[in-house]
Amino acid sequence: MKKVAIVTGGASGLGNAVVRELADQGLAVAVIDVAIEQGESLEQEFTQQGKDLKFIYADVSVQEETRRAAALVHEHFSRIDYLVNAAGIIKREAAVRLQADDLRQVLDINLCGSVFMCQAVQPYMVQSGGGAIVNFASMLAHYGSKNLLAYAASKGGIVQVTKCLAVEWAEYNIRVNAVSPGYIQTNLSQGAVGDPVFRERILSRTPQGRFGLSGEVASAIQFLLGDHAQFITGVDLPVDGGILAGDPALFPPVPSVK
Repeated sequence: MKKVAIVTGGASGLGNAVVRELADQGLAVAVIDVAIEQGESLEQEFTQQGKDLKFIYADVSVQEETRRAAALVHEHFSRIDYLVNAAGIIKREAAVRLQADDLRQVLDINLCGSVFMCQAVQPYMVQSGGGAIVNFASMLAHYGSKNLLAYAASKGGIVQVTKCLAVEWAEYNIRVNAVSPGYIQTNLSQGAVGDPVFRERILSRTPQGRFGLSGEVASAIQFLLGDHAQFITGVDLPVDGGILAGDPALFPPVPSVK
């Protein structure tokens, strides 16, 4: 029987890259998203290719909807082995102008949504003898930035959620890890990446001197879910070209020899 992975936010962006990576590895995949048209189109595409993919509409910020979605996945595939929490939104606003509704929406979807999905799949993973979860954090979980308070707060919370669940659920053979992507070239990031001033600022700050590819994030997640990572849990893996390692422009001059 094929192993089954749930990917939230899998209808587009990095979540979609994860869906394609896992399907290529022979897994059955359930996509949970609010983008109905994109999700149904994805299911049709994969069905025509002879791949097992089920789209389920659910808002991950609503706890009962995550439980319903997990139950539907289990009913359809008879098991749940993996979960990737890729659903998320971003709000850009100066901290002093950040509205309560915007702050709550980002925290509800990014942070609470990840917690709710983990809670929803846990009983089914226990029933199967274990499983693996990968949450989406961010480089913004590790350093500050202007205009991104809500997003950074949600992602910092995800790192701690990951560690807590890794400790609490180890006895059930459930591993919980996270990835922290850097600047990745996607359709959603094209506007920012296409700005020449912003582009140069980011590339000069990235030791590898380039933007990442969505497939590189998906491959890291596939590794964390797979058998080669059986002794890895509670970690947050940066996939960022070295941004979190340090700023290549910050170094002291070499003293001249006289």
